[in-house]
Amino acid sequence: MTQKTTWIALTIVFFLAAGLGPSRADDLFVPAQWGYHSEQDRARDAVRSGQAISPGQAKQAALARYPGQFLDMSFGGNAYYVKIMTAQNRVVVVTVDAATGQVLGAN
Repeated sequence: MTQKTTWIALTIVFFLAAGLGPSRADDLFVPAQWGYHSEQDRARDAVRSGQAISPGQAKQAALARYPGQFLDMSFGGNAYYVKIMTAQNRVVVVTVDAATGQVLGAN
């Protein structure tokens, strides 16, 4: 062991022996910031509460109105934004109402 490694090991042992380290392995991991929810978390919660259709339903509605290849999707709280490549090689973003599943338009 090098001198630096020895000092690091001794420091860790000291803190653990003094009770200054984590008491459980779970304490080594930092929990997610309070109140933070990812886009997927918000979509899942909205679907579970009945406030929104599922992402699969939004994808089907968008592809029914604008046939093509599905590229990507995002959730904006009250709408899904479905990115599709049409047969004319044009990328469109289709807005689908999250509550009703109605296609609102594309740009």
